Amino acid sequence: MIVSWIKENIWEFSGIICSLLGVYFSIQQHLAAWIWNILASLLFGILFYQHGLYSDMELQGFFIAMGIYGFYQWRKEEKNWKAEKSTRLSLILGITCSLAYGLIAGYLHTRLTHLVSFAYVDATLTGLSIFGTWLAIHKKIENWILWIMVDIVYVIMYIQKALWGTSLLYVLFIFLAIKGLHHWKQNLKS
Repeated sequence: MIVSWIKENIWEFSGIICSLLGVYFSIQQHLAAWIWNILASLLFGILFYQHGLYSDMELQGFFIAMGIYGFYQWRKEEKNWKAEKSTRLSLILGITCSLAYGLIAGYLHTRLTHLVSFAYVDATLTGLSIFGTWLAIHKKIENWILWIMVDIVYVIMYIQKALWGTSLLYVLFIFLAIKGLHHWKQNLKS
């Protein structure tokens, strides 16, 4: 049964494996995180296109670009870098921009595409995911808190689309984000 699901859902399965490796190495603050995240984004971009989740598909393109940038940023940093806290202003601006993105992209997807699913929710999650990635690249500890909240909503959306493997992946992401938050808190800059 599992083997047949893997064969029928090879894009999803491969994306899941790469994503798990990406989050694992991110928790460990290891440069390899960005390579696995780029591979996962390529695979999930294909999957989301096939399921009409266009904002999620577009997000994968952003994740690829940010993966390259993240790789560069983390590579040039010292080995024993420390997590930092964001300013309240940067968090407010990031969330506001994410919500504005969700409204604009959701509207455009309902007007310009057909067979779009969860246009506004998907686009808002995309905006928040962009912000979460920015926080992670800049070693802001709040990235983990944002990922926990975003991943909970993603689980519900993917269940609605019958993307069972991806739903399970995002449940795992929630637990990994909790672990990442705890791990990064231990090396938080004072």
